[in-house]
Amino acid sequence: MLKKATCFAALLLMAACSSGSSSNDASKDQSSESAGQEQPVASNSDVEDYEQNETTLSGEQNNNDFVNKLDNEDLVAALREGGHVIYIRHAKTNKDWGDQISPELDLEDCNTQRQLSDEGKVDAKEIGEGIKAAGIPVGNVISSEYCRAYNTAELAFGTFQKDSNLNFLPCVECTPEDYETYAERLSPLMSAQPEDGKNTFLVGHDDPFQGVTMPIVPSNGIYPAPMGVAYVAKPLRDGKFNLVAKILPKQWQELAEF
Repeated sequence: MLKKATCFAALLLMAACSSGSSSNDASKDQSSESAGQEQPVASNSDVEDYEQNETTLSGEQNNNDFVNKLDNEDLVAALREGGHVIYIRHAKTNKDWGDQISPELDLEDCNTQRQLSDEGKVDAKEIGEGIKAAGIPVGNVISSEYCRAYNTAELAFGTFQKDSNLNFLPCVECTPEDYETYAERLSPLMSAQPEDGKNTFLVGHDDPFQGVTMPIVPSNGIYPAPMGVAYVAKPLRDGKFNLVAKILPKQWQELAEF
């Protein structure tokens, strides 16, 4: 009787060990499968999720890698002499979304578009105040027809004229042909010589700037980030220009110290 009980206990122990081994093996298999899968990576990108693709992320990397050609002292001295075109991406907005493809979009109705946030309004004013404090002469101020662009221009400079060439095309994930169209539209503005002793300010958007910079910043141009960033260009006429510097919204006031 004792022998039978001992054998039965041994059988139960073997079954338990077998079950535990199967469970452990299954866990290992699942872990191996998970390790082999591409896991989502947290992104610190300034490109909104809905428009992240190889082109925009490459353009953002070019933006991050851009190095100013002049130090602050030489830059502000050059800007005070005039002769530059400064492209400003509009200031910060409420939640980003692709209103350029919205069927409800009406350029005459700001309620159908993204609008400046309170922080963006403050940034726009500070950009203008910094430019004035730095003694940088302002010539023509040209804005896209979107509210967030010309509101930025109004808050910064108190004046603007609209130009549809700074507008979006109806695309979020734009094609190479779309970017070429952006370049054709904007290159005359980026390369035009400003009024003597003054600088031209263009207030627009991310995709158009990326398109117009593709010919000079291989291979995907510059995606300008964050909102409110400015790029200083030296116009060379006939659609050509050189990029000189990148200026963040808070840095305009710093230039006034030189």
